[in-house]
Amino acid sequence: MTHPPKIEREKNGRIECTVEYTKEEVLSAEEKALHALAETVKIPGFRPGKAPRETLLQKINPDDLLEETIHGLLPEIMESLVKEQNIQAIISPKVALKKRDPLTLSIVFVERPNVTLKGVDKIKIAKKEPKVEEKNVDRMADFILRKHETAKETDRGAQEKDRVTMDFWGADSEGKEIAPIRTQGHSVELGGQSLIPGFEEALMGAKKGEEKMFTLTFPKDYHAKELAEKPVTFHVTVTRVEEVNVPELTDAFAKEHLHVESAEAFRRELRSSMVAQEEHLDHQRREQELMAAIGKATVVNLPKELVEEEERGILSDMEEQLRRQGKSLQDWMQATKKKPEDLKKELEQRATERLTLRLGIRELLEVKQIAVSDDEMQQAVNGLVGPLAEKERKEVEPAYAKGEQAYDQLKWQKRVEKLFEQMLS
Repeated sequence: MTHPPKIEREKNGRIECTVEYTKEEVLSAEEKALHALAETVKIPGFRPGKAPRETLLQKINPDDLLEETIHGLLPEIMESLVKEQNIQAIISPKVALKKRDPLTLSIVFVERPNVTLKGVDKIKIAKKEPKVEEKNVDRMADFILRKHETAKETDRGAQEKDRVTMDFWGADSEGKEIAPIRTQGHSVELGGQSLIPGFEEALMGAKKGEEKMFTLTFPKDYHAKELAEKPVTFHVTVTRVEEVNVPELTDAFAKEHLHVESAEAFRRELRSSMVAQEEHLDHQRREQELMAAIGKATVVNLPKELVEEEERGILSDMEEQLRRQGKSLQDWMQATKKKPEDLKKELEQRATERLTLRLGIRELLEVKQIAVSDDEMQQAVNGLVGPLAEKERKEVEPAYAKGEQAYDQLKWQKRVEKLFEQMLS
């Protein structure tokens, strides 16, 4: 190289190395690149790689040759820079051509940026005591009892708590059918208030085979805005009326069907389960609030290359998720009426937030010296692979050997769990 590499270190962990090559170095690398590309070029009258240099230069795209030349020059300078400058890169270096003659490259490395935590010791996330009201226990008990309900078809007129099955369609004020309303085989329990106000009441007394017509006005807050506050005339044909019997929660029923000693024991178990669910939901809420607080307390200057790398990861995950749904990114953008510039802005914001939180958590793990022992890791690995079938376990276990990527990811997860537990205690 004509000059030693020019090194510019920034406080945010960005290191830009400018490398200028001599003509001799470029020619040597170009010859190797030409030889490699020659194997892929077919020239009449010559075997692959045997055509004269000048002939090859006429057939090979100059940009392809330059790219292959740079590709050949990079390994040595990369290794040299990392070793001599003691670079601890956290993403792949970014290479850009600055000048063709003399060949000058910009190689940008990104180290972990410095992180400052402000006010993190003042973070307090209040815990809510779980409250389960008796009416909610009653509602859950009724839901479970309904799984044991029986229904018997009847010829009498429909009464409250009966199940009515019907076909119906609706017409607007001019008598024209409203296509989305037409429904067949719809079942409703009278008194459940699952339909718009007045519908279930209009079915009271109706018998199997009976036709009814009535006009109702849809509520102002109805989810289908085109129907809100609109009068609709319904034409209903009742196809079945069933008398529904929901069993009572007695000690005998609890023993036979719910496998507990008594009705009260069942309600205790139900209440305990609902309290545990409330505690779980509150713990999730507290974790979300804690992460938001950590992100807010984290001060970091992120290099653009790091943000762009994170953006690519988010976009890749998004495209994979859409593929599983049988959609493309273009489909999604058309459906959401999202412009490319809007998507770019959203990706940048999400990437910045994710990186800030991740770096803040990493800093906290170091500051608070959160560690996970080998024994704890072994227990965690056993907990993951233990329930698997023997064949699947043998396939998965090697990925969780110490030093493997999956092992390191699990260790990070366990350290974060410990950190959150400490900060939420």
